[in-house]
Amino acid sequence: MSGNKRTTDGRITLSTVIMASIAIGCFALAASSPQFAAIGGPYGMVPPVVPYNPKVPVFVPTDVTSPNVHLSVPALFALSGIQQIPNSKFPRDDELKGSAEWILVRSRQSAEYDKTSVYSVTLNKGDILVTVKRPSNLAIVTIPYGKVSIASDGDCVVTFNNGILRVQNLDGLGKSVCAQVQPPGTEMKTIQLAAGFEFVAGDRKLDPPDLRPKDGIARRHFKFLEGGHLAVSEFSVDSAIKNSDLIADIRQNTTGVKERRILSDMSKMAAVLNYTRGEGGFREEK
Repeated sequence: MSGNKRTTDGRITLSTVIMASIAIGCFALAASSPQFAAIGGPYGMVPPVVPYNPKVPVFVPTDVTSPNVHLSVPALFALSGIQQIPNSKFPRDDELKGSAEWILVRSRQSAEYDKTSVYSVTLNKGDILVTVKRPSNLAIVTIPYGKVSIASDGDCVVTFNNGILRVQNLDGLGKSVCAQVQPPGTEMKTIQLAAGFEFVAGDRKLDPPDLRPKDGIARRHFKFLEGGHLAVSEFSVDSAIKNSDLIADIRQNTTGVKERRILSDMSKMAAVLNYTRGEGGFREEK
């Protein structure tokens, strides 16, 4: 029995040594690899659906390429809605052709813009809503330091005030909404914007209030890009439908075929986004 006891004690001692060695090894790994940071919350939220090809990298801004920078969960959510593409991929003017019947431009009274053709608008100041439905193919909005393209089945709000461009993709999928900008002192960037996301660019460095205007639109998940000249966030399409002055006219005029189609597409996208991404966390500035 004494032999068995010694054998049992020996096994216990060996097991203890092994477990202690594993614990020390894990501690050493954690101490030597601080880049593996744990990310917590927001719990209960549904991760956003990224509508782009997963083989194509999401936009990687120059201010987050350092290995010592850890992106927060809201920043990762924001970046999931934007994708950088080569500048040569922005739609060319010779692609502006075909039927223009289903290209509509609505504006606030204070907006200053010129319709340079049935397919294109030059926006100098103010807010416009541009919608493109099949069989129409493409419309382009030009601002002082860039352009915004809206392809078939896309509805987009474009705002340009005091040097700040704001692009809201209400329901365009895939490559439907693109922006190509070069604010003063920056390199040209061309991006695709997912539905339910807002892209902001400024002729100066943006401030947090620039990302949260008091316009009745609820937003969440913000990320500054390119040294603060660009930014992206997620907005509630549902709040835009209910509170935007530009959409109010369409909502009140649902007797027209075009208006019904536009409002139907927006409402369907709002429902899909609420289901796939969750409704929590949006906040409207008062």
